[in-house]
Amino acid sequence: MPKPLRFNRKSLFTKLLLGFMVVILISFAFNVWAYRFFHNRMIEQLVHSSTLSLANKVDSYEKQFSQIDDLLTMYFFDASLTSLKKSSFDSSFPIVNELADQFKTITNNYNSSVENAFIYYKDQGFVIDKNGYSLVEDMFGKYYLSESYGSQFWAEPFLEDFHLKVLPAAEFDRYRSNSFLTASKGHYLPVIVRNQIGSPFYMAALVDADRLFGSVSSVSVSDGFYITDKNGKLYYSSRTMSDLTLPSLQADQSHMLYNNNYYFYQKGPVSGLTYVSIVPYEAIASQLNRMSTLLLTLFGLSILISIAISVLLSVRFKNPIQRIIEGLREMNPVIPHRSKVHEFNVISESLQQIITSVHRKDTLLQKYGYLDKIKSIQTLDTELLGPVETERPFHFIMFHVHYSGELVRLGQDHAVKANFLLECINSNMTGAFPDSMTMQIEKNRILSIVFSEQDVSSDIQEKLGGLKQRFDSDQAYYQVTIACQTRLWEPSEFTSAYEAANEMTRQRKLKSETQIVTKPGSGSALALWTPEEDRTFTAHLDVGSIEPLQSLVQNKLQWLGKQDAAAWHYAQFASDLLSKLLMALMAHKIDTGLLQPEGSLSPFETMEGFIGAGQYEAFLGTVTERAAGLIREKREACDPIVDFVTRFIEQHYGDDIYQELIADRLNISAGYLRNYFKDKTGRHLSDYLNEYRMGKAKEMLQDTEERIQDIAAKVGYQNANSFTRMFRRLTGVTPGEYRRDRRMAN
Repeated sequence: MPKPLRFNRKSLFTKLLLGFMVVILISFAFNVWAYRFFHNRMIEQLVHSSTLSLANKVDSYEKQFSQIDDLLTMYFFDASLTSLKKSSFDSSFPIVNELADQFKTITNNYNSSVENAFIYYKDQGFVIDKNGYSLVEDMFGKYYLSESYGSQFWAEPFLEDFHLKVLPAAEFDRYRSNSFLTASKGHYLPVIVRNQIGSPFYMAALVDADRLFGSVSSVSVSDGFYITDKNGKLYYSSRTMSDLTLPSLQADQSHMLYNNNYYFYQKGPVSGLTYVSIVPYEAIASQLNRMSTLLLTLFGLSILISIAISVLLSVRFKNPIQRIIEGLREMNPVIPHRSKVHEFNVISESLQQIITSVHRKDTLLQKYGYLDKIKSIQTLDTELLGPVETERPFHFIMFHVHYSGELVRLGQDHAVKANFLLECINSNMTGAFPDSMTMQIEKNRILSIVFSEQDVSSDIQEKLGGLKQRFDSDQAYYQVTIACQTRLWEPSEFTSAYEAANEMTRQRKLKSETQIVTKPGSGSALALWTPEEDRTFTAHLDVGSIEPLQSLVQNKLQWLGKQDAAAWHYAQFASDLLSKLLMALMAHKIDTGLLQPEGSLSPFETMEGFIGAGQYEAFLGTVTERAAGLIREKREACDPIVDFVTRFIEQHYGDDIYQELIADRLNISAGYLRNYFKDKTGRHLSDYLNEYRMGKAKEMLQDTEERIQDIAAKVGYQNANSFTRMFRRLTGVTPGEYRRDRRMAN
């Protein structure tokens, strides 16, 4: 019959129970700490995400205002705008139309939130916007009518000293002839840009406030977003509010909790406005309270259940162990101590066998003891413990994979192919070197580390040779560069081994095969463009000269081939060339998307799949020709001023033509005419006149027998010597030599 349980501090029952209690208390303490930690983290995350969201909105708003500032400020440097007057408006219609087109471009392309942009001339009393010319009274009394910004208001900015000023958003309406207002035209933020040095006009834009807010807000917000000035005046609100009262912040604060709402503030560096985001705290606090109640209830139940289970388990553990201990004390194998726990039964059965065996061996040991006593034999037991060393030297191999365009064309995923390569490399390296480890560290880099006490680089090279044959069978889809130094690295050199292998992969040549690099180092840098080549390329590209550009590109690619350049040199040259083309297109205000066919990959993505110099040559020749063609088309587009100038020269090339005469006919200044003609055609007006005259002179020299001085007079040169010098400068020969050469050729 089992003995009754007694509470003893040193008993197994007490120790087990106390151990369970300690575990329960530790678990409870950890859960309490975890609850408080995650509670604080939720609050911190709320503040962080709200601050980041506001910062993103502020950055978007300020970028919009900065872009408007940049676009409008450039008009203050246009001399033709300063001289534009109401009295001369009829003769200045080309300027007005050009301004209207530019404002349309600003509203349509540069900024989707700009409703309109305009120039306000105070003294002349008129406005030029995207729709053309308007009187001030019509502009702000009919087309953009607002209670906050009447016609008189728009003259006030001339009395203030500022460069950029953003005004509060207001409703604007359109006045109709039947004397009533239609629905609201829009809710706009006026932005005014002035030249602080002094100017007879200022620039302004009307920004659609709601559209701008929608473009910077990824999701709809119900908490509130506001824009105020430094005095708290409301400039914009994401929702209708009759009265806005914001709490005051300390100097070092960016947010605060006030009336169960979090208020986040940030000031814009460009506009100087204050952006405010309000996030309600009540819903989060309610969720946290419910979570706290639930967790505390679960904690209480878990403690009660844990204590009950601990007592039962302690009793279940104590009884069989106590019976086993009693059997050991009495060394009696016949004492029964069966249990429902299998391990206790195994221990009990083993102890019975041990006790029986001990009883048998005690007799023998006693006999041996006597024998040793008689013989005086001394025994010595020794236990040896050898340390195990785990750190060993290693060989380091890097596989750099370059996927070709064929893989993309077939629609195969790089990830699937990378997984296949990883499995292939791992199976081969593990099969040859069981004590090795293979891993993928990037989408195109795989590492193998072979641990070895001795240098096995020759075996590794043999295995890599077999892998090369395997990879070369798929060289149309990918090419592999293998970097492996024939040396054994020390355990502390993992970082050095990786950096050395990474540099070695840059030695790859532009060949469609697997390449094994064993010598340290990297491909040396090359000076891809000389200053003269860069200037020549830019000059030809600026005028759209296709053949010289293609010749330059082909010469550079041939030079790379002679230099035995690495693959990354070709990629670097192609990227640099493509950047030049894109920058030139943007400088001429040409859509860069026209550089590649619709629906195809971007040029940079296309070049990632190139594996041969021929691909680079064909692709770069195509995009260069396309970019030059686009620029030439833009320059050769019809233009009324250019057409007038060219027709005038064609009709009067024999007269005394000077630039001021043509400018007077167009009612513009000679300086503006020179700059305009150069910008549109890429050539100076005087050069065009001289070249046209020389072209006519060539025809006369070849087709007539007239004297050279007579031909000079017919093409506008009263001095034959001046004609001869100009002819020789443009053709390289004198008029007489040209006539003689033409006749001999015929």
